[in-house]
Amino acid sequence: MHRVRDGMNGLRFFAAAFAAATLLCQGFARASIDPRSEQVIRDSSVALGTSALRNIRVIRVNARVTAAGLSGTQTQWIGVASSRFAEFAKLPPLEQDDGYDGNVVWNRDQSGLVWHDGSDAGRSTEISNAYMAEFGLWKPSADGADVSYQGTQTDKGRPYDVLRVTVPGSKLPLDLWFDRATHLLVRESQAVGPVVNTATLSHYRRVGGLMVPYTIHVDNTNGNNSDTTITAVAVNPADGEAHLTAPISNVHDFSMLNRRTSTTVPFELAENHVYVDVMLNGKGPYHMIFDTGGANIVDPAVAKEIGTAGKGTVQGSGVGAQTESFSFAKVNALQVGDAVIRNQMFTVAPVRAGFGISAGKPADGLIGWEVLARYVTTFDYQNKHVVFTMPGAATPPAGAHVIPFVFNGTQPQIACSIDGIASQCTIDTGARDTMTFYAPYLQAHPQVQPATVTANGVTGFGVGGASLGSLGRLQSFSIDDLTLQDLIATYSSSTRGAFANPFTAANLGGNLLRRFNITFDYGRKTMALVPNDAFAQRDTYERSGLFLVNVGGKITVVDARQGTPAATAGLGKGDVITSINGKPTSGMTLGTVRDFFTAQAGTVVTLGVTDKSGAARIVSLTLRDYV
Repeated sequence: MHRVRDGMNGLRFFAAAFAAATLLCQGFARASIDPRSEQVIRDSSVALGTSALRNIRVIRVNARVTAAGLSGTQTQWIGVASSRFAEFAKLPPLEQDDGYDGNVVWNRDQSGLVWHDGSDAGRSTEISNAYMAEFGLWKPSADGADVSYQGTQTDKGRPYDVLRVTVPGSKLPLDLWFDRATHLLVRESQAVGPVVNTATLSHYRRVGGLMVPYTIHVDNTNGNNSDTTITAVAVNPADGEAHLTAPISNVHDFSMLNRRTSTTVPFELAENHVYVDVMLNGKGPYHMIFDTGGANIVDPAVAKEIGTAGKGTVQGSGVGAQTESFSFAKVNALQVGDAVIRNQMFTVAPVRAGFGISAGKPADGLIGWEVLARYVTTFDYQNKHVVFTMPGAATPPAGAHVIPFVFNGTQPQIACSIDGIASQCTIDTGARDTMTFYAPYLQAHPQVQPATVTANGVTGFGVGGASLGSLGRLQSFSIDDLTLQDLIATYSSSTRGAFANPFTAANLGGNLLRRFNITFDYGRKTMALVPNDAFAQRDTYERSGLFLVNVGGKITVVDARQGTPAATAGLGKGDVITSINGKPTSGMTLGTVRDFFTAQAGTVVTLGVTDKSGAARIVSLTLRDYV
């Protein structure tokens, strides 16, 4: 739910931009490419001087980079003769390394933590980059790629030839723009669902016979733009091969106090969110949501209290269509129970004013990926506690269903079955619903949406604002041989934000996950499920049709879904609920207010309401099941 995305997209996309512009070679013996595409490739080869690549194995590129409101350096290593590349970026306080070694897509953060992205989106992006780096387009039959001429495009009166290339193993096509006058590659674009990265290449210089673009500007539709200026290019450096191998994780920043191997921490389950108490820099405790769908995030006020400050500016997207600005700050110590992690990078974001307006209880921040990646972590929903165990000291619980997963970015993604359709689902303890279908999946599999659904309406609220969708009952959902039926699902209609991303079927939220005790072992990439007493409970939903937020202490209606009791009673967006059954809402948490609307069907709830004009009225709302 509270994911921060695309913070380093400008840096990562530089790999494709530089590689596509420079790593071209001669030789056009193929029959699967149309003559027009063939001519574009031949002309660009001459213009770029690719005959110089005959004796090149590895290229090293040094550059200055500005991205996310930060400035620093980047070194890129390109395996000309292989499907490998690696890049190392240092933009204090951030460091981010990533690459593709011909087998795995890897990432490494400033702590030395390494993980492999196994998602279609992550692998497709990196494989496309590697293909351009090894100049696969110029091999016989385009090395198996699908290449098509897209015609001529004009920008500011200048004509360009456009090729679309879909690389074997990638589900994301690349659009390459070649200047018809110079035949140089001047633009490269790739879409990952609703997010599009477009690199503009300019200021070419000749290096060892090659024409190299020394200036690259990347535009990202989320607003995360970057600028790169090359400072040096080296051909066949002596240590080149060593930098093209996927690194091994080397993390020593976490421990347990008193030489313990595990610690048990109670949590509060509120609207299916897991809240734990966290100490930061020895201060607190701070009430934070534990989110497998997110990273470590802290509110600006908390950052100030613990003596740290945010640097840089990046746009993050989440469930809503909009983006929000974040910065980065270093936290010297994070402690949960006896588990301690030191020198952690936190995103600084308006949690209290942003996430907090829609959460049932106030939150000071989130903990997520960085904690889960270090400890074997059990969410014991039955007894409401979290157990953190040092790696190597934990074994799967007896009778558990051990489910392998891959990382979708940093979020677990598992194989699942939806009405008998083999699919992929993400795991998100930070989402309070049962499951939300991604819009592209629904377009590809319309049969999973039941004949009877609610009207479209607001289903969630987080980074980027509101998410939209209809509600209905799913016939069957399975993980391994565990099957649940008659679940209430959200069928997203979002065209932007997290739920507009391709390749994944659904995001599994807390209302489904609470039916299990779950142990995550990120090192082994497994999730162990033990059904608990809630496993067979019939899925229910609130019975008013209202989506409420708390704005400055005022319980405010964001949406009254059509065809529900709330809409029938005349409630609408902007109405403020001032009392419930004669009790003032001032001082009530949002969760307390929402609890009134989960009472049995037929219950009459009397509301005091003030509309946008300030006029007050009394509304009687009769609860009923509408899903």
